[in-house]
Amino acid sequence: MLVDDHLYDNERKAFKIFLVSIIGIILILFSGVFLGFSIRNSTLVNDIVLSRSRSIFEQIVLTRRWSAEFGGVYVKKGPGVESNPWLDHPDLEAVDGTMLTLRNPAIMTRELSELADTQAGYRFRITSLKPKNPANAPDDFERRSLTAFETGLTELWETEINKSGNEFRYMAALRTEASCLQCHSDQGYKEGDIRGGISVSYKITDMEQNLRKNTINTLLVTLVFSILTGCIVYVFISRLRRELERTRKDLSRAATEDALTGLYNRRFTMQRFSQEVEKAIRTKADMACAILDVDDFKSVNDLFGHQSGDMVLKETASAMLECTRSYDIVSRYGGEEFLILFPGVDSSAALQACDRIRSSVAQKTNAGLGGKRIVTVSIGISDLGSVLLKSSLPIDILLDKEDKSDGSTGLIERLLKEADDALYQAKGSGKNRCVIYGTSL
Repeated sequence: MLVDDHLYDNERKAFKIFLVSIIGIILILFSGVFLGFSIRNSTLVNDIVLSRSRSIFEQIVLTRRWSAEFGGVYVKKGPGVESNPWLDHPDLEAVDGTMLTLRNPAIMTRELSELADTQAGYRFRITSLKPKNPANAPDDFERRSLTAFETGLTELWETEINKSGNEFRYMAALRTEASCLQCHSDQGYKEGDIRGGISVSYKITDMEQNLRKNTINTLLVTLVFSILTGCIVYVFISRLRRELERTRKDLSRAATEDALTGLYNRRFTMQRFSQEVEKAIRTKADMACAILDVDDFKSVNDLFGHQSGDMVLKETASAMLECTRSYDIVSRYGGEEFLILFPGVDSSAALQACDRIRSSVAQKTNAGLGGKRIVTVSIGISDLGSVLLKSSLPIDILLDKEDKSDGSTGLIERLLKEADDALYQAKGSGKNRCVIYGTSL
């Protein structure tokens, strides 16, 4: 039993390790999925923001190019529309006397930025390390970007964290075109030179909040699916373990029990026989052995059928269990024969138990057959002490179950033979009785 308990503990630990491993793998898998979705969403948002910034930059460049190709656009002067002080002769009087003023690409860019800031939610500006208009002087991000452009970079972006909300900053290099030299030739620029850049800025707080909400929702969904999957796996593995445990117990019973009567089978009993004999000799205790045989069992099958025969065997087993102690070893020896080991008692005490069994079997089988017949049993009993007294062989030889070269037999075989001889004596004396080996009736 200690070995079985140890194996059971190891099996239980193995199941726990397996269950924890499976759940751990599931958690790692779902965590990886969540991390992948989070990274993908964050990358997608960044790509959208960057793509939008590039699109705005290209629109500004196209607008400036169109304006520069026509030398600027004249607009009607009025309140809020003043002349550009950085241009020579920017004003023009129309034939009807209306005063017009020139809007070159630079001032057009600034005024479009003001309009975009109030109506489109973003702003942009053109700047340079050598601006003609001091108002176009670069800020820190723009200055770092312009410096990077001189090293070969063509665009730069970052996210600025402000109290009013996070802002995405993007800046791309602006190359000198032929139309630009009309205003900037005095600054030494040549066509193709990077003379500055256009920066685009807009708030991304709402977008980041939506991203965080989406991340939280993804996390919650991942947790729910992880818990559900873990529970399903736990239930499945627990059910599998119970099935394996049931199968293991069934196999254990099949290896030790008789299928019909539920008693120990012959193989298991012979293993216990050896252990009990060794224990009795070691502790100098008594031990008795009894073989029981159902009288005229074949006639029961012939007259009442095999189902009634099975019933008789079951009732006999039930009577044996009721009339013996819990630690007596009761087994089906084969066919209608049964074997009982009585540890700690001699043949006289075993005889009393066997007489109770004999009476109980008669009552139970008579009731089972509807009073049509009383089935009896004959029992032969042997005694360990008697066998030891009659033997002059050493104990180690007597405990050996195999035949010896000197013609002696093992102690267990002697006990069985004496019980079997006593059984035949009971049969020959009229059946339905118990006989101790070596005694006369």
